Amino acid sequence: MHWTEILIIAFGLSAFGIEYVMLRWSRRRVDGDQVALNLSLGMIERLFALLSFSFGVWLFAELVPYRVLPRIEPGWLNFAVSMVVVDLFWYLYHRISHRVSIVWVAHLVHHQAEEYNFSVNFANSPLGQLVRVVVYSPMILLGLDPEYVVLANVINAFYQALLHSELWPAWIGLERYLVTPRFHQIHHSSAHMHLDKNYGGILTVWDRLFDSYHDGREPITYGLTKPLEQRDPFHVSAFFAARLIQNFRDFSFLTAVRLLFVGPEHQPSEMPRLYRAEVRHRPAVFVAGFGLFIAGFLLTGSSLMPFWGSFAVAMGGIILASGIVPLPPRAKAPRAEL
Repeated sequence: MHWTEILIIAFGLSAFGIEYVMLRWSRRRVDGDQVALNLSLGMIERLFALLSFSFGVWLFAELVPYRVLPRIEPGWLNFAVSMVVVDLFWYLYHRISHRVSIVWVAHLVHHQAEEYNFSVNFANSPLGQLVRVVVYSPMILLGLDPEYVVLANVINAFYQALLHSELWPAWIGLERYLVTPRFHQIHHSSAHMHLDKNYGGILTVWDRLFDSYHDGREPITYGLTKPLEQRDPFHVSAFFAARLIQNFRDFSFLTAVRLLFVGPEHQPSEMPRLYRAEVRHRPAVFVAGFGLFIAGFLLTGSSLMPFWGSFAVAMGGIILASGIVPLPPRAKAPRAEL
């Protein structure tokens, strides 16, 4: 069973649960529909990550014999270098994911949230993980051990997960060296002066070196520059990819290819309407869908059911939790006769 993955999910839910109580205690609003969307996107990412993780382990192992540089010794130095190099590669990947439309397809999933709390950590795309495996793979050729690269990536991701809350102190001044919650909030802002800023994971040195550093105190607006018309996990995951495919129908082949590799601001403003469905979340239905997802997810690591059968069970849970399954109207209590 995928107990490591279950622990990640349990930690994320626990962190958000504690934050939710604190937000409610301080009388701050939390949009239940946004939280449900973030968690549904996280279910999709965790399910398909089972496939990309296996690919990553295989690719890293295959690259070891082709190292260009000898293994870095001793082990502690190998790990320390891995931490710095992973942070640099994260910066490069992160910047590419904002500036190359075909990669933005995956990363926009993380930026669609119009509120900033720990539930945003779940809003990721499995395509993003697959791209990161490919982007990180050259590190193996530079003499770094695969296990240290993986460990450094886990630490980097864990640190970034802690940033996604507005309840942390501002820590003004620390952002000269480390990515702080406020520093990362600016990255999530769709305000014009904040676009394409603050890509760093742990260290801010890369933003300062490559001219993407911003530590202003301007108001922040979360979400995409253009609001989504259909807010369910499947539409959010696919609509921008559909736009890139539509380009091959609307423009010449060379123009459509060029649009794959330019920034998203160069795309036509009109996005294809894949479908229109009412999104309606009910807590009990969402919990049932999440439970079905967990059951199918656990079964993918057991011999009780074929992998694709348990995969289908988990996907059924995601569909149920997505809010697009037609539900009968709530029964109204009969009015008392006076």
